[in-house]
Amino acid sequence: MPESTARDAPAPSLIRSGVVYVVANVLAAGVPFFLLPVLTRALRPEEYAVVVSFYMLVALCAGLAGLSVQSAVGVQWLSRPRDEARHTTGSAIVLALASTAIAAVISAVVAPRWFPELSPALCATAALVAGCTTLQAMRFSVWQSCHHPLPAAALQVCSAALNIGLSLAAVLLFQLGGAGRVVGAALAGMVAASVSVLLLVWADQTAGRPRAADTRHLLRFGLPLLPHAFAGALLVNVDRLAVANSAGATALGIYGAAAQLGMVLNVLADAAIKAYTPLFYRLLSSKTVRSKLQIVAISYISVPVWIGVALAIWLALQSAGSWVLGSRYLQALDLSLWFLLGGAAGAVYLNVAGLFFFSGKTEWISLATVSAAVLALAAAAPLVAAHGVRGGAWAYVLAQCSLLLLAWALSLRVMLLPWSSPRLALRVLGRRLKGARR
Repeated sequence: MPESTARDAPAPSLIRSGVVYVVANVLAAGVPFFLLPVLTRALRPEEYAVVVSFYMLVALCAGLAGLSVQSAVGVQWLSRPRDEARHTTGSAIVLALASTAIAAVISAVVAPRWFPELSPALCATAALVAGCTTLQAMRFSVWQSCHHPLPAAALQVCSAALNIGLSLAAVLLFQLGGAGRVVGAALAGMVAASVSVLLLVWADQTAGRPRAADTRHLLRFGLPLLPHAFAGALLVNVDRLAVANSAGATALGIYGAAAQLGMVLNVLADAAIKAYTPLFYRLLSSKTVRSKLQIVAISYISVPVWIGVALAIWLALQSAGSWVLGSRYLQALDLSLWFLLGGAAGAVYLNVAGLFFFSGKTEWISLATVSAAVLALAAAAPLVAAHGVRGGAWAYVLAQCSLLLLAWALSLRVMLLPWSSPRLALRVLGRRLKGARR
């Protein structure tokens, strides 16, 4: 069933798309948060540490397992003719499968040295889950670029429901402990990835035979992102690695619970950026002074907005924390503030990161991520040693703020925007919003 490209399809309103993506993200990306009340009662902190370690490894495998091809596919469907985009999508599927197999072998051999609580099979499974996420994100990206938020949201929600159901069955019915959460996530990921590929084929949005030119383009896009993806995963997880090495599995379990509470803001930020991306790319494509001013205004406004959202979520968690967490994890409530503030910095960073993806100059964002990761790596261990788990949370905030500032500084080399004219930018955006209401 063919669908039009993004340029042929009428774009729904930003608000309507945003509502759809927020609902889908709350139900999909919020799976760990929804499972938290169950897992913190069914698992001891040291058992929950297995889940935390597994998802740390998933993040570390994400760059190689899939090579971030979903982002390249999304740009193709926004900017290229349908037939060209179909061929790129087909090549991306093959490349994602091949890179996932390579990542699984490397993870099984190397990762057990760094994650002794995970068996080689679980380490390989982490790479498999990362690759499945890429394939599902590819289907989502095509729908997003073609302005079809409802089917994209439906896929997310169905995948989330399957993830929750299988995880609960493995943990509660089969008594598999922390490994049960891993098994449930892996099975759900494989089903969602298979359905995603079948839907692309059914919609005639992928060509069967990969082309060398498309593969080279995808490698040109994805390989420079490998340092970015790995450093980004290290940036998010270096504090947890420091806690695990310094304080042990029990502290890691509590720390991981606090990080999951902080994920509430990441869910909202991801939904917001998915709704904003089509408009963001259209503004960049127009190349007018007015459009550039609007981009700058939105970026500046996002800073106080996301800080306010972080504080509001933390206050809500303080009142509902005893319901969300088991009694053994209540220490995570105070720690969650730092993860929410770090998430606010990450939400602002997503606006800046789009400049690198649109221009295709992904090596610059890799430089920003690697530099921030090195800083976080240097700071995490001393902070944890001096201040315990709270020091790890401070290291997380430092890492996210460093990434935001470095990415913004390097974006000045990629694309010139009127950052020095915030008042004018806000006036231009205000006039556009007034005109849209009339």
